[in-house]
Amino acid sequence: MSGERKQRRSDGRERTYRNARRLGWLFSILAAVAVLCFVFLVWLFPARIVDQSMEPTLSGGQVVLCDRLAKYVSKPERGDIILFETADGVFIKRIVGLPGESVEVAGGYVFIDSRPLDESAYAVDYAGDMEPVVVPEGEVFVLGDKRSQMYDSRLEAVGCISYKNILGELRVRVAPIEKLTFFS
Repeated sequence: MSGERKQRRSDGRERTYRNARRLGWLFSILAAVAVLCFVFLVWLFPARIVDQSMEPTLSGGQVVLCDRLAKYVSKPERGDIILFETADGVFIKRIVGLPGESVEVAGGYVFIDSRPLDESAYAVDYAGDMEPVVVPEGEVFVLGDKRSQMYDSRLEAVGCISYKNILGELRVRVAPIEKLTFFS
C-alpha cells in the first residue's frame, strides 16, 4: 500500500511540475510581448526616409527608429536628427540652432552667434545665404544635410520648429540591415 501511495504522489508532483513549467513559459512569452509592445507602441516608432535632403547620413528608402520619449527626458541638442511635423507633413532634419542663438548662413556656411559651425562630418554641399535669425525660446533651427534641398528652417513657411512639433529623435537606422547605425 505504501508503494502505491508513493506512486500517486510522484505522479501528482510530476503533473504539478509540468504545469509550473508551462506557466513559466507562458509568463515568459507574455512578458516578451509586453516589452515589445512598450518598445514599439510607446517608445520607438519606425519611419521611412522618402527624400534625399539628409544625404549622405540618410538616403531615400531607408527605415529608421525614432524615440518618442526623448523630448521628455532631455532638451534637444545641436546635431540631433529629429522628426517633426509642419502643416505640409512630417520631415526629418538636423538641429543646428538652439533657443536664444543667432543663426546665419553666409557663403554656404552656417554661423552660430557669428562663429562658424563645424559640419564637416555630415554636410556635403552648401547652398545660399540667409540673414541672421534669432531662435525663439522653446524652438530649434533645423537644416537638412544636403543643403541644396531647402525644405527646412530657412523657409519662412517652416521657420524654427517648436518643441511641441518634435515627434521624435532618430535613434537607429534599421534598414537596409547592412547599414545598421545607432545615433546618439
